[in-house]
Amino acid sequence: MADARRELVEMYDTHAPRIFRYIYHRLGNQAVAEDLTSEVFVRFLRARVAPENLTAFLFRIAHNLIVDYLRGHRATQLLDENLAAEQSDPAQVVEDEMKRARLRRAIARLTAEQQQVIVLKFLEGFSNEEVARVLDKSVGAVKLLQHRGLATLRDLLSGEEDNVSRS
Repeated sequence: MADARRELVEMYDTHAPRIFRYIYHRLGNQAVAEDLTSEVFVRFLRARVAPENLTAFLFRIAHNLIVDYLRGHRATQLLDENLAAEQSDPAQVVEDEMKRARLRRAIARLTAEQQQVIVLKFLEGFSNEEVARVLDKSVGAVKLLQHRGLATLRDLLSGEEDNVSRS
């Protein structure tokens, strides 16, 4: 029993920070991300299965919880806003927050699948293969979603810059 408990604690310590970040980057609410992270592991324990790929299984549970949460609360996806507090130059903090706000607005206009790929690839550092396992898609589909998502982001962000420079 002690060995099983130790394995569970090690598994939680290994995976919980990444699961939390993934949820937090999608929802932008620390309390909700903490609650949903806990729920991921509760659901894992209830599943009583030994998944072939534990990481993909945990992220799939997290993804499903995020979808359920968004359906219920109609929340918008946000990126980490706490980074601004780490900087000391007020002008830089404001400029950085404006950039993050632009990026959040642009990401919110992507499809849900494109958002997932962008968050997992660039904020969580997953490989295409890992993203494919989490989303239950082929690597080719992940690459296509990434390509289209980045192209859309580029168009949206350059379009905003054009509008600002005309003002």
